[in-house]
Amino acid sequence: MENNNNNTPKANPFLLSEQVKKELQNKGYSSTFNYSDYTFFKEKCKNAFNKAVAIAQEFINEADPKQNDFNAYII
Repeated sequence: MENNNNNTPKANPFLLSEQVKKELQNKGYSSTFNYSDYTFFKEKCKNAFNKAVAIAQEFINEADPKQNDFNAYII
């Protein structure tokens, strides 16, 4: 019997970081995500009802409006 265990990392949609990335992508700020800020905002928003949305909002508040992913499409 052969073990076909694939050790490639896969995105787990239940991880809070993946949920934050998804929220940022939906709002056009996926390029602003980084793990050092994520851990800071995670601690800051630990009492929020919806942590993913609260953390994503913190990223958006800190981001430069010119960093929006949609700016490449605006002429």
